[in-house]
Amino acid sequence: MREKESGGPGLVVGGGRRAGDRCIIPIISALVVYGGGSAMVSLTPVALLVTEGENEYLALLPGAPTKAGEKIESLRGDIEREKEKSMG
Repeated sequence: MREKESGGPGLVVGGGRRAGDRCIIPIISALVVYGGGSAMVSLTPVALLVTEGENEYLALLPGAPTKAGEKIESLRGDIEREKEKSMG
């Protein structure tokens, strides 16, 4: 078996959802393992990003990777797209 080429789980932005005036966006750790002609995918939520107006709050969940805040900031483009999609 081998892990995906990037060398470990990667973080991805899940689909944002509106809750009143808030937008809640899950941040998910995605791990793909290949072996024997098939693949296994493991998806684990590691954080919730909550936006309310101009304010943003990041709630790290148990098991979040070290330096999760920095890694999540690198996903800013995807986060902004989810915020816009959930507004419409």
